[in-house]
Amino acid sequence: MTADRAVIRADVFVIGGGLAGLRAAAAARRAGCDVAIASRGRAGAGGSSARASGGFAAATDTADDPRDHYLDTLSGGYGIGDRELIRCMAGEAPARLEDLAAGLEGFSRRDGRLHGNAVPVHGYPRSVQYLSGMSRLLADLRGDLERSGVRVLDHLRCIRLDRDGNGRIRGLWLLDEETLSLRYGAAGAVILAGGGCGRLYPVTSNGSDATGDAFALALDAGCALRDMEFIQFTPTAFANPPSVRGRTIVGTLLTLPGVVLTNSEGERFMARYDPERMEGSDRATLARAVAEEVLAGRGSPHGGAFLDVRSVTPAELDRHRPGFHGFCRDAGLDPGTELLETAPSAHTCLGGVAVDDGMRACEGLYAAGEAAGGVHGANRLSSNSLTDALVGGWRAGIRAADSCESTGSGPFLAAPDIPRPGHGDPGPLLECLQGVMGERAGVVRNGEGLSAGLGEVAEIRERMRHLAEQGISDPGRWLDLSAMVATAEAILTASLLREESRGAHYRRDFPRTDDDAWNGNLYLERSGDGLDARFQSIGEAAVTG
Repeated sequence: MTADRAVIRADVFVIGGGLAGLRAAAAARRAGCDVAIASRGRAGAGGSSARASGGFAAATDTADDPRDHYLDTLSGGYGIGDRELIRCMAGEAPARLEDLAAGLEGFSRRDGRLHGNAVPVHGYPRSVQYLSGMSRLLADLRGDLERSGVRVLDHLRCIRLDRDGNGRIRGLWLLDEETLSLRYGAAGAVILAGGGCGRLYPVTSNGSDATGDAFALALDAGCALRDMEFIQFTPTAFANPPSVRGRTIVGTLLTLPGVVLTNSEGERFMARYDPERMEGSDRATLARAVAEEVLAGRGSPHGGAFLDVRSVTPAELDRHRPGFHGFCRDAGLDPGTELLETAPSAHTCLGGVAVDDGMRACEGLYAAGEAAGGVHGANRLSSNSLTDALVGGWRAGIRAADSCESTGSGPFLAAPDIPRPGHGDPGPLLECLQGVMGERAGVVRNGEGLSAGLGEVAEIRERMRHLAEQGISDPGRWLDLSAMVATAEAILTASLLREESRGAHYRRDFPRTDDDAWNGNLYLERSGDGLDARFQSIGEAAVTG
C-alpha cells in the first residue's frame, strides 16, 4: 500500500457515518471546532441506524418522566447497565430529540408535541417514530453537516489509532477504499462511532460494515471493552423469503393485541417461557424461547417460528409500524392471510468500548453509539439504540471539543502493514468464522462449545497468517476478517467466563442468574497476543440506583 503524503488535520476527527457519528460531528462543530468525519462507505447511508425501523425512546410526554425511562432501562438490562450513562441517556433524551426534530416534519406528533408509541418493556408509550425513514433523516443530517463546514470524507476506513509518546490518541491511519492508498489524520481528539459486529453471524440485521472495527481499534489502542458477552438477537427478524432474511421490521408489532407467536405445531409457546408477558416479553427471553423451540424440533422450516398478525387490521399494523404492508408486499408476503416466518437474528452488540459518563475511553479518544458499552447492560430495550446514539453522539462531540489539543506533528506510529496483493481469498475464512460464531456463541451457549470456539478462532487466525504470505486478493475483506477475529475472541472469552445466564447471554450449563457471583461487568484488555479479563461488581450500594 502507498501512503498519500497529504495529512488530514482536524480538531475533532469522527470515525463512523451513522447517527452517532453525525451527531457527534454536529456537536463538535457547534462548539466551534474544525471537524472531519470519515466513513467506510458513504456517511449518512451506513451503520446500524440507517437500517433501523424503530423509534427514539424519550420521555417527551408531560405524563412521562425521564426517571421512569431510567428505571425501565436499568431493569430491562438485568441490573448491570452503567447507571450514570443510563441517567444521561434518559435525562437528556427529550432535549436532544427536540433539537433533532426542530424544523423537520417527519416525526410523529400529537397536538404539536412529539408523540410516542408503546413498545415492549417500556412502562410508558415513549417510542417516537420518524415516519419518513431513517435513510432520509441521516441524509438530511449529512447535508446539515456539509453546510456547517464539517468535512465529510466518504470511503475512508480507519485501520489504526495513533498514540503520541504520552499515550494520548493524536491521530489515525485511514485506508482509501477506492484507491487503496493510506492517508493519515492528525487530530486533537478522535471519536469512535462506527460500532456493530453483526456480520460475525450468518444471519444478521446489520449491514456489511458491521464487522467490529471499533472494538478491534480500541483493543489495539490499549482501551478496555466491557460486556462483550451480551449479543442481542432480535427475536422476530424475517426468516424467509431470502430477499428479506434478517430484516427486523416486525419487532414492535408484538405489543399489539392479537399478535401471537406459534411453533410448527400451532402452539402459542410463549406461555412456557414468560406466561405473564407472553409476546410482550423482553427481546432476550423471546429470542431464547424461539431458539429452544427450534432445538426441541418445533421450529419453522427456516429455523424460527411463526408470527401471526392476521387478526389485526392493516390500518392498525401500518399505524404502529409505518410501511409494514408495503414492505411485506415487496417481499411477496400477505400478512392478512398467511403466517410470517421469523427467527432470531444477530442485531446489537450490547457491550463495547468502556467509557465514562463523558464518553471518554482514554486520553484523546471517545466512543458513542454501538461502539460504546454500558447503557444497555444484559439486554437492550426497543427504541433505546437510536436514543443511545443520539445522546451519546452529542455528548461525545461536546466532550471531545472541550478536551481537544493541538494535532501535533504525527504520525507517531508507522503505517500499518497490509498484505501485498495476491490470489489469497479471505472469503472462505470469513464464512468459516461466521459458522463458528453462529454455532458456538449464538442465542444458546455452553462452556464446551465456547471453549471449542476459541480454539477454532485461533486456527482461523493461524490460517490468516498463511494466507497473508500468498498475498491478498481483497484488502477490504481482509480488514473485515481481522477486525471480526479480534471481536470474536472478545465475545467468546467473555461468554466463557460468565458462568450464569443473564439477559442476552444464555448458558445451558449455567441456566440461572447468579447475582451473588455475577452482578457486575466483565472488562477485557489486550495483553500480548491474548486478552486479560477483570470482573467489577456493581456492589450493594448501587443496586437501587
